[in-house]
Amino acid sequence: MRILKLQLGRFTAHSAVCFAVAGFTVKASAQIPMAWDYFNRSARTEIYGIGQYLHSEDITFNGPAGDVKVKMNDTGLGGFGLAFHFNEFVAVHADFMFGSATFSGDMPLAAGGGTIHESQDVFLQTGRFNLDYNIINRRLTPFVTGGIGYQYLETEMKNAPPVQYWDPWWGWQTYHAHAWETDFTWNVGAGVRWNITDRLFIKATAGAQWLEYGGARGVTTQIEGMFAIGCTF
Repeated sequence: MRILKLQLGRFTAHSAVCFAVAGFTVKASAQIPMAWDYFNRSARTEIYGIGQYLHSEDITFNGPAGDVKVKMNDTGLGGFGLAFHFNEFVAVHADFMFGSATFSGDMPLAAGGGTIHESQDVFLQTGRFNLDYNIINRRLTPFVTGGIGYQYLETEMKNAPPVQYWDPWWGWQTYHAHAWETDFTWNVGAGVRWNITDRLFIKATAGAQWLEYGGARGVTTQIEGMFAIGCTF
């Protein structure tokens, strides 16, 4: 009888733990609505963080000694964005991203023929202003997007002759000249967004961006993938 009571006690304790775990799981699951539930985004504002993967086709510049084909290595940018939903389907947003990239190419020599390989690191800062259209008014919805923006790049010209100047605190200082450029961009894309809760959402986008560098021949295409996570209020 004592053994039976002990086994019943263990069974009761084990059952209580199982029911407690099951109850917690059901409660936690109930806190996240179904992805296909109706969700009204009208007059809602969003703030979010962004990660972007960027791939660019080669760029052909008109050099003094002939065409120069320049490659931009694949890179990643990070930043933030702000969006506003006019109604259940239409939203406008502004995204700002920062990062670096490496440009490299074989530069033709002015005399004697031949080429020399050059590589240059640049700082990138981009901004865009897009209009999104959500296909359905559910928490999980595909969307299409398009808009305009800019790309700013800046680099230190490591191979340029150094410049010296006098600093009253530190004496003679040497630096290399910097080059910078801002180009107009336009983009299109498509993706999916999910309002996981009334406050939390995630968003994934794949698309393309176009721009024309100064001194380049034609328009350059950039392929991009973006992921965002943020807060709705």
